[in-house]
Amino acid sequence: MNLTTKNACPVCSSEMDFNWETKEIPHFGEAMIIAGVCCCGYRHSDTILLSQKEPARYTLTVTSIEDIDARVIRSSSGTIRVPELGIEVEPGPASEAYVSNIEGVLNRIKGIVEFATRSACEAGDLEKTEHGNQILENMKMALRGQFNLTVIIEDPMGNSAIVSEKAVRSALTEEEIAGLKTGMILLDI
Repeated sequence: MNLTTKNACPVCSSEMDFNWETKEIPHFGEAMIIAGVCCCGYRHSDTILLSQKEPARYTLTVTSIEDIDARVIRSSSGTIRVPELGIEVEPGPASEAYVSNIEGVLNRIKGIVEFATRSACEAGDLEKTEHGNQILENMKMALRGQFNLTVIIEDPMGNSAIVSEKAVRSALTEEEIAGLKTGMILLDI
């Protein structure tokens, strides 16, 4: 399905075209891809997954440099946890799906931790600054295969995964599903 709609640009209020297209995306299933470009340079794109699978948790214990290359498919409803680092990345309303590897996921998290650590340092919070620096050091060691960690991805929509022979897939309980954020508005009709 292909569709074009018009709407006002949120930056300059000019009329801009939005193209809507459904596509089959490997590992994600059917998706609606929305893209729009305004004459002022503003761009908007979004991908909305139209399929839903069984809610699942994937767990990978990273113990070697080879594990860093494991493919990670994170849908916009996936929560990522790295318990050894005290990291939990939950989906929000602007959450985006992506395909990466463990290294890419850790680098995404690294950017956030660096920002939080700089902010704590500027605020004079020595304890949070030291904690942030320790997380960054552990991440650096993990990327060299010198620090073991566990990467967990939980998805109530079942569209996320870790693709590795070492990854363990397990079902989520109803209580676990209820405790997860989806990053989107769900209608139960």
